[in-house]
Amino acid sequence: MSSSCFKLDPGTPPTALFKNSIGTTHGLTRASFRGPWDKNNLSPWSRQVEPVRVLNEQHKVIQGYGHGPRITLSNRTKSMVVCDFGKEVGGVLSVNYSASGSGKLGVAFTEALNFTGPVSDNSNGGTGSDGALYADISAPKATSGSYTTPYEKMRGGFRYAIVFIETNGTLDVTITGVAVYISFQPNWSNLRAYGGYFDSSDELLNRIWYASAYTIQTTTIPPHTGRVWPNPADGWLNNADLQVNGTSVLVDGAKRDRAVWAGDLGIASARNAVQVLYDFQNATTGEFPMVTPPISFYGSDTYHLITMIATHDFILYSNDMAFLNQNFEDYKKAMTFILSKVDETGLLNVTGASNWGRKALDAGRSTDGNMLLYGALTTGVSLAQWLGEQELAREWEAVAVKLKAPVNSPSYNWDPKKGAFKNTDIDASIHPEDGNSMALYFGGANTSYEEQISNYLPTNWNSIGAITPEQPGNIVPFIEGYEVNGHFRIHQTQRALDLIRRSWGWYLNNPYGTRSMMIEGYYEDGSFRYANDPTKEGSYPSHAHGWSTAPAEALISYVVGLRPTAPGGKTWVLEPQMGDLENAQGGFTTPTGKFSASWEVERGGYRLTYDTPSGTSGIVRVRSSRGKPGAVLLDGRRVDGVTFDRRTGLTESKASGGRHTVVLRY
Repeated sequence: MSSSCFKLDPGTPPTALFKNSIGTTHGLTRASFRGPWDKNNLSPWSRQVEPVRVLNEQHKVIQGYGHGPRITLSNRTKSMVVCDFGKEVGGVLSVNYSASGSGKLGVAFTEALNFTGPVSDNSNGGTGSDGALYADISAPKATSGSYTTPYEKMRGGFRYAIVFIETNGTLDVTITGVAVYISFQPNWSNLRAYGGYFDSSDELLNRIWYASAYTIQTTTIPPHTGRVWPNPADGWLNNADLQVNGTSVLVDGAKRDRAVWAGDLGIASARNAVQVLYDFQNATTGEFPMVTPPISFYGSDTYHLITMIATHDFILYSNDMAFLNQNFEDYKKAMTFILSKVDETGLLNVTGASNWGRKALDAGRSTDGNMLLYGALTTGVSLAQWLGEQELAREWEAVAVKLKAPVNSPSYNWDPKKGAFKNTDIDASIHPEDGNSMALYFGGANTSYEEQISNYLPTNWNSIGAITPEQPGNIVPFIEGYEVNGHFRIHQTQRALDLIRRSWGWYLNNPYGTRSMMIEGYYEDGSFRYANDPTKEGSYPSHAHGWSTAPAEALISYVVGLRPTAPGGKTWVLEPQMGDLENAQGGFTTPTGKFSASWEVERGGYRLTYDTPSGTSGIVRVRSSRGKPGAVLLDGRRVDGVTFDRRTGLTESKASGGRHTVVLRY
């Protein structure tokens, strides 16, 4: 809405509600990379956000931007309107009004258009409804007032705010202002100051990247606004202390599961989220929690392993060696804990079988557990090397080699008839998406198996995503993220792009969704019913879920092709993948500096430009479309000393930091 239509009364923004953490510590005040791609940035310009239009109960627009200064509600005419913010928002809602008569003003919230009404979509996970919030606005004559939702009832994620009245007599209300004060990403003074960007010849992919980035923002919250546990009998409460030493933390979802679940860190990691898992590690056994306080569940070997891998990923981008030194003894304790479950076969025997929600058996010698262990070992090798612990690195590397043999054996997890891994060594009832995708992504599969696995996985796709066999009927972007990255890793570029468009693109364009976020999961028929939705109607799943944001990294790391290989990007690799795209560019920022690259297809080859901090070094790998090395020119001069891999078709050369142009001619 325009300010002339919905302008709140002047006053101090409710920063105190968020423990003085709003806009205090983030170092960037402007985006690292600015350009025409900024049009896709969904993050608000201000923490006070107003609706863009008002709908009636039938979802028809009754008032658009700048059309009319006020909305009238009456028990004699209309008693409810839907304020559409045009995208996901979250925080404390304020409503200015003038009222005469007796009755209540009500507010309800929903992420999806399906559930607009006087009852909010479900977030508490209990048996009762979330219901609505009410304020008694009775007045004998027209009286102006303002209602702000209580701090403990702040709504972490919604697109639609439903404003309505209830009365047993006569009540006339004029709404003169509606706005939400944004609570997420509390330590950023400029919500649009991204450290990275992505742009390409495919506008859908561009929108997906920015929706993924915005999803991560909305799930980064003030630590004192967590989900209360146990669940309230009805209604909701978001004032739990997540016991994080910091001003923000990455949680599971914006609306629901506002807690640190280790599984989300398999896709997106942040310092405070990783640290709190170390803070609540079992000091005796070395086991990491599956979810931290106030929920505090243990008993998940896979989530334990994801925390270990997330430690590596955080250090890789942050170069926070102080964090690594502080926690490495506990990391080693975590490795000892999980390796104690490797049995005489050389395979991990999963006993902590809690997982991401899969229905299929996950105990025993599961494929996903063993592929995650392989990933933890290989990333653990890097951590040990970065700290100079070479003997430990060699020890873990030997364990990884020993693990790879049995998990790839037809006597255990590999099914040569299917061309895919079984669920466990003794369960061939399904060939799971998670374990097979992780086998590609972490490199745990034999090279000779990789193409077969990549060919198998799309047999589970329908027109809107990958139906996961281990959670029948459901499409789970968390697991699809591993599949996308797995296809990219073995250069099945087109397959990866197709899945991103098919699943993430479908949701982003869904008129009933947020048109701005990445959803937790959905059913194969396109309904929002997902997994164990207690409402059975689809209002419980989160439409802003951090575990669904894999495209944010994948499009930079694989399509643009630029990714760090040492902490902070001291060394890096540039290996673009084109698929059906004509051009792409993107970048990211680390404490070392800004990293960016762009490429465009030209007749007979392509042109690649990169800009990395001075003093860094890298490897540039370019692919020839004809299976033989092409001519590589660096800044106009032919590059000597290149190597060519006939199996992959990649030509490799060493590179230095700075701004350079590489041209490949076939």
